[in-house]
Amino acid sequence: MLRSCITILFLFLLLSVQAQKTFVKKTYFDEEKTQLKEIVTLLKSDSSLHGKYQSLYLNGSLSVSGYYDHNQSDSTWIYYFENGRVKMQGSYRQGKQNGKWTYYYESGELKASGIYQKDVRHGHWTYYFENGQEKSSGIYYNDLKEGIWNYSYEEGSLKAQAYFNKGVGAYREFYPNGKLKTEGTNSHGQSEGDWTYYYESGEKEADGLFKNGLREGTWTYYYKNGQISAVGSFKKGEKSGIWKYYFDDGTISSEGQMSKDQKDGYWKLYYQSGEVKGEGKYDEGSGEYIEYYASGKQKARGQVIDGLKEGTWVYFSEEGLEDGTADFKSGKGEYIGYYPNGVIKMKGMIDDNRRVGEWTLYNPDGTLAGTYRPIYEEQKPIFRTTEDVSVKSDKDKKDKPEYKYKNKRLRYFEPRINEYNGIIVGTNPAWTLIGRLPLAVEYYIQERQGYEVELTLIRKPFFTYDNISINKTKTIGSNIAIRQKFYHDDGNLGMFYFGHQLLGGFSQHHAYVYDSISFRPATIEVKLEASEKRIAYGLFIGNRWMQRSEDSGFTIDMNIGVAIGRRFFTKEFDSVPEFDAHFSELKQDEIYLPIILTINIGFAGPKRRTVSF
Repeated sequence: MLRSCITILFLFLLLSVQAQKTFVKKTYFDEEKTQLKEIVTLLKSDSSLHGKYQSLYLNGSLSVSGYYDHNQSDSTWIYYFENGRVKMQGSYRQGKQNGKWTYYYESGELKASGIYQKDVRHGHWTYYFENGQEKSSGIYYNDLKEGIWNYSYEEGSLKAQAYFNKGVGAYREFYPNGKLKTEGTNSHGQSEGDWTYYYESGEKEADGLFKNGLREGTWTYYYKNGQISAVGSFKKGEKSGIWKYYFDDGTISSEGQMSKDQKDGYWKLYYQSGEVKGEGKYDEGSGEYIEYYASGKQKARGQVIDGLKEGTWVYFSEEGLEDGTADFKSGKGEYIGYYPNGVIKMKGMIDDNRRVGEWTLYNPDGTLAGTYRPIYEEQKPIFRTTEDVSVKSDKDKKDKPEYKYKNKRLRYFEPRINEYNGIIVGTNPAWTLIGRLPLAVEYYIQERQGYEVELTLIRKPFFTYDNISINKTKTIGSNIAIRQKFYHDDGNLGMFYFGHQLLGGFSQHHAYVYDSISFRPATIEVKLEASEKRIAYGLFIGNRWMQRSEDSGFTIDMNIGVAIGRRFFTKEFDSVPEFDAHFSELKQDEIYLPIILTINIGFAGPKRRTVSF
């Protein structure tokens, strides 16, 4: 009893002395000092932290509670959430975490528990999900994982297992059913070296290299049947360089350049049959993309920004008509489809290249046909009716006689909605071998008509200077042909056409000869000249092959025909047999019967649509 009293008295005296050596200071959130922020205990001698410390949230609840010993954290410290629950707690010794520490979720559930030694994890640690299930557990030695570590899914099954030696070890991760998912090396919490991934059914899914926790170098991805699905390179965790993607039969599906995980440069997509499906030129994930039907006809075109469709996209039928538009924002937009006569055919939303939500379809006369919801099966939209609405078909129209007279115009003169107009230029330098160089410009109306002006430069011989040898004839001049062409539909061999033309031309013929008929010496040169004017009307047939009939590309034009007209040949010298002989090889008949023959190569420039809805 006496000993207890002495102990209590000693502690009282000690605290009294301590109180005399320290003082308490308070800080506030506001200048009015109404909202307390901290309560600190300081030594009177040097104002260092020494004693109890408390920090508060703005709402007045306790944030931190602990003790300082000469400016170093000491003893038990407790940290709180703003709702008053404990966030973490443990002991400090000489300013460093030491002993057991526990961490909690804001809900109050245990998050982690383990041992610190001089501020580093040392000993057994266990981590938990918020539902209380163990997340991972193992041993740390000087803050490095050591020995066997087990990782679990939230429902409790084994997720991964690793065996570490100084923080580096073989890591294997599993599917919830226990099948191997991935395996490789984990170094200080990061993936390192060769890694392999597997499908849940056991087949290899991907393999490649990690460096400092990021993918690096060549990675290869596989289908379950073992065929390569993609191959390309990574640089610091981002796709870089050439990437190629494949169908599950091994045929290529797309290829192009990547930079910083985005398409950069020229990209090409293919159908499984090998035809080009689309192409685009990108700059850091943005650029113009054009999609094609398997036939090579344009299907859609528009802008892509950061890998998503943006702005106005235009869609085309395989016949080359514009049959829909969509305005996109970040890959999502409303699509409106049209009949060839411009009447709305359907409306609906597209998101990430898939039709979503409810779609509305209309009859050709504009009346409602029905509402549908697309359901994707094997990546193709299948429409399911959501509203039973009667659809007017062409058969309904035949039930009643039509008395209105129809003016049937030839297809060549019947404008079509969405048809393309453009300019085609052409020439053929090979014609210079016979003294001609054609230069043609054609205004092209898609698969209907063409209006062409062709200027042919005449120079025989073509590649000589004006001075020519004695007793040789030279011709310079030009022809101009104005043509109207009537095109048929584009086929595998091109577009057959027929047409007519009006031809006009002028030539000047020159010859240098010795004067042998005057009293002057025969060594004196005389220049003989004759002029020729001609005009003719002709008919022709032909065929034009175009790289893409609905867009820019190379083209070859060939036609043949006959014409009839009149020639005006005038000699600008005294007509004597000696002089006339120099022009005897020239055709001088008044009846002009030229053969029409064209073989030109050229380029069709970007075409424009005559109507855009």
